[in-house]
Amino acid sequence: MSKLAQVVVEEPTRDSLQETKLDSDQLYLKKKMEDEIRMKLDQFAKELSQVKKQRDAH
Repeated sequence: MSKLAQVVVEEPTRDSLQETKLDSDQLYLKKKMEDEIRMKLDQFAKELSQVKKQRDAH
């Protein structure tokens, strides 16, 4: 026997464009935050290295 299936149709043009824009905005913000964290970690590593050198010198 055959079963009938119901099909759901969305309006892909406007909704998908907005979702794509939101996704790209979120990805941009995420990458920007990751880059800022990496810069802070690099700066911290440099400062930590300097402190270690100063301690070792004493």
